[in-house]
Amino acid sequence: MEYWRIYVKQEYKLIDVVAHVTGTRKKAKKLIDEGLVSVYGKKELRYREILKPGSSVEFCLNSLLFKPEKPEVLYREEEVWVVNKPPFINSNRDKPNLEEVIKKFYGKQVKVVHRLDKQTSGVIVAVENKKLFEKFKETFRKKEIEKEYLAVVPSAPRWNRKRVDFRLDGKEAITEISVLERFERGALLLVKIPTGRKHQIRRHLAGIGLPVAGEFIYWKRPFPFPFNFSPRILLHSYRIVFKHPETGKKVRVEAPLPEDFRSFLKSLREFKFKVNELTL
Repeated sequence: MEYWRIYVKQEYKLIDVVAHVTGTRKKAKKLIDEGLVSVYGKKELRYREILKPGSSVEFCLNSLLFKPEKPEVLYREEEVWVVNKPPFINSNRDKPNLEEVIKKFYGKQVKVVHRLDKQTSGVIVAVENKKLFEKFKETFRKKEIEKEYLAVVPSAPRWNRKRVDFRLDGKEAITEISVLERFERGALLLVKIPTGRKHQIRRHLAGIGLPVAGEFIYWKRPFPFPFNFSPRILLHSYRIVFKHPETGKKVRVEAPLPEDFRSFLKSLREFKFKVNELTL
């Protein structure tokens, strides 16, 4: 990964500034559309935005955005798959999506049982037939599946554990948070969600003033250094525990962190960020 800061001395469109590093406007637009580009620490999604002289543009050039990794199969038994979804791949809609990627690399048509946000990496369950799909849906409905996530946030809370339970979209939503590690700036959290609402972790964490690093929908304030260089929304589906719907076997699967998440964590721990600078 490369961290870039570009100082602008005259008026430029944002896309043209970013393209000085990416090499093409197409790649620059992709970075901006994914919320990876900040102006003075604040995410900027308007690629045609005219920058004023004196502006500072910051972003991480994350290679995974342009060439997603092959999904690692973590568990496979009785037509049930558990894979480690790479970031920047949709679960089952739009392109690229995990169902198509699995078919491409493994030659199997599967159906994803639950969804992760496009930028969220980690454990996801897929099955090979409709019967299993319906059984898993029922298991999720009965809340018989345990899921745990890792999230990086830009400040370290004083508390060690917290339960957030404000409703989302008029429905009950519960998020349980534990602090795993504190850094000079920021923290690594372990998050459990007994309920599963859309963008629940991102919305709840932003709601208590601890946005996930890289958040650009539910957090509109500037991110402090070094979180203005976040390679994406740093949320990872770390662990899942369930009973196989046909064998009854208890399955526990953990997903290793992808390279971009590991790299940013390492830099946070050491507080070493090599930033490339350019003046236009």
